[in-house]
Amino acid sequence: MAPRTKTDYLNITGLTARGWTAAMIRDFLGRPDATAPNPRFHNAPPTPLFARTRIDAAERTRKFAERRDLAARRSASGKAAARRRRMEMLRLMAAEDISIPHLDPAVLEARAVRHRDARARVGGASVDRKTLNRWKVNYLRQHLTRYDPMIEGLFGRIGRADAERSLLRRTFEAIAKAYPDLHDECQRQLRASERRG
Repeated sequence: MAPRTKTDYLNITGLTARGWTAAMIRDFLGRPDATAPNPRFHNAPPTPLFARTRIDAAERTRKFAERRDLAARRSASGKAAARRRRMEMLRLMAAEDISIPHLDPAVLEARAVRHRDARARVGGASVDRKTLNRWKVNYLRQHLTRYDPMIEGLFGRIGRADAERSLLRRTFEAIAKAYPDLHDECQRQLRASERRG
């Protein structure tokens, strides 16, 4: 008899792609038929492998078809619920008012420098206009808006990343509208955040 090859087996990723859940693997296949070294981390536990003959036999049963259909319906329902929660989160963030106080330019500059000095300990060094504008935008966003507390309030919630991007974009737009001379810096920071995110 010829030795079995890797194609005679599927790992959990392969089973998942065919519609199997962890509970279905446990209930229909039980223990793996073989193992292989973990392809990503050599110190990790071995990868369980399941014989295709057993997989095919299980998939031909009516009981398996019912479980896979149920799992698919539950998955679709869960995705729909997550989509609704994400849309609700975005709706709430869109309704949030972002007001930027108008400060005298000299007051804003002094506060931005004090804010930066206290955080970075740069202590009185003269800075160029671009750097000063960056400090002003950071000061306005971090201290004169509710941006940071609102983001913290989203922790662990579905749609957080989308809501955070939307809120950040709206915050930069509000700062640029209130302080037109900071428009370019707001756009720069927005582009940088989009590249990271």
